[in-house]
Amino acid sequence: MSNFKSMIRWALLFLLSLAAVGCAAGGSGNGGGSSFVRMDMGNNTIQNFQEQTTDLLRRQSFQVFRQDPAPAPLIESEWRNQTPTEDERALGVTEIQVRIIVRGRAAGGSQRQYRFTYHMETLVKTATSPEWSEMPVTAERTRYARDIGQELRTLFEMSRG
Repeated sequence: MSNFKSMIRWALLFLLSLAAVGCAAGGSGNGGGSSFVRMDMGNNTIQNFQEQTTDLLRRQSFQVFRQDPAPAPLIESEWRNQTPTEDERALGVTEIQVRIIVRGRAAGGSQRQYRFTYHMETLVKTATSPEWSEMPVTAERTRYARDIGQELRTLFEMSRG
């Protein structure tokens, strides 16, 4: 019975931690406890989007998985295993995968300009859940995702001239 109570206590602590992380992550503008971080990249051309995004993915050690042309341009990386951050380990995460997706939609008025959005998505495994599943992004993972997103935004801004 004591072992059962210990498991229940640990499960409640884990769920409360997830809720706290979800609230904290929601305040950072990533979708309120979602398993991804999203950032607006502004307007750019298809050519600049393709060059800057594939260059960034290569430098960050991501492989391109899918690339779609206009009218719905998209570059999606393969899932990449990473080491869990300290706050992820504190929540019981044993493995994590991330991928980056950058997609565009036509910007009004010009067929050459598109508005692009960056997403970093995560999947995790925990000691109690060995299957890949979504979990709210932690503060440390949000910072990592935003650093990469900001680097891409800077590349986009420089390519616009």
